[in-house]
Amino acid sequence: MVEMEHIVQKLEQTLGTSLGLKTLNEQESLWLTESMAITSRFGDRFGREESATRTNRRGESVSSNATVMVDGAYVHKELGEIWFPVNQQDPSRVLVADSNALTESEIGLVALLLASLQEAPSGAMSKNAAKVEEERRAQQLGGWLKERLQAGELLAELPDEMLIRTSLTEEMVPFLLIHESEHAPTPSYKALLRLLRSYFDGDIVLVPLLDNEWIILANQELLGGITTDDKEEASSEADQDLLSLFCMGLYELISTEWVGDFHISAIPAVNALHALPQTVGMLRETMTIGRTFQVKEHIHLSTGLHLERLVYSIPEYQRNQFLREYAAGHTDLFEDSETLSTLESFFELDCNVSETAKHLYIHRNTLLYRLDKIKQETGLDVRSFSDAVLVKITLLLYKVTKRK
Repeated sequence: MVEMEHIVQKLEQTLGTSLGLKTLNEQESLWLTESMAITSRFGDRFGREESATRTNRRGESVSSNATVMVDGAYVHKELGEIWFPVNQQDPSRVLVADSNALTESEIGLVALLLASLQEAPSGAMSKNAAKVEEERRAQQLGGWLKERLQAGELLAELPDEMLIRTSLTEEMVPFLLIHESEHAPTPSYKALLRLLRSYFDGDIVLVPLLDNEWIILANQELLGGITTDDKEEASSEADQDLLSLFCMGLYELISTEWVGDFHISAIPAVNALHALPQTVGMLRETMTIGRTFQVKEHIHLSTGLHLERLVYSIPEYQRNQFLREYAAGHTDLFEDSETLSTLESFFELDCNVSETAKHLYIHRNTLLYRLDKIKQETGLDVRSFSDAVLVKITLLLYKVTKRK
């Protein structure tokens, strides 16, 4: 039925007139069945019963009392409607058009289209219908999520009547994908779903939110070893690394397939049947925080943004107050790209001088010179834990304040 509704929409766009699907009552079904039997027995064609004519809206003469217009199309004179049986074996459902709305050739084309659909292999029809239904369910979920988020109902349960529930489980890893480009077209739902399934090597749920924003829900086993067990720190770090690698591969695939700027955020596995709006909110927050503090990155994981999330939650006036009182004159230091990259690499590599020098492709003494220069200008030695914490927080506050 979903496929037929889609066909009706396409026909309306092509013919420029209103069409509809109608379920006949018992009397109407009997009338149509008799009309179809007469056509089969006598081979009736357009205008069989009487020669009296009338003119339609396009100035063409058509039979005024004809019951059968063309094979597969029937006019109900009392209702002023043309009926096209959706299924010749079941006359209870028809495609309806106004009797003055279509030319004879258009009527024949519609009847021919419906006949060809009935003759198509059942497997091909069911497969196409399943794809259309799948997209419709995804759009329905996307609409529901937007309504809950706008209403602030983050803990809302997924309604039982929403058919997409059958595709969701209690352990699914969620991703948020955003595409930004002023010139490149946004990928279509079908093309993106096909690409994602090839990468995940299995069925996933793709939910459109905005025109350039999608939620991806994947069964945990598709990610090959990624878990959410936080009992052991080593295991948690390994899971984060695996999720990061998985997102990197996904980003490379999508950005290679389509032109544009793509960003991906991800959080550990969630129960997709409960509090799904909250999951979307967390993904969006992770995306915003990640893009604020990791400007050059395209992948943002909630598990790697703990301190950034805390700084982001500080009210703006308190951020500004801290910068005025404790970092007055120091923030200019972050305007220098060399100093900024040095500090970011130094903190990222756990304040390890040797590893940072290797990462920056500079001599160890060159790095020490830069760190000494920072100490001279700020009075803070980032090789000392307490000073490093203060500089790190100042840097984060500077980033979020500058970008506000």
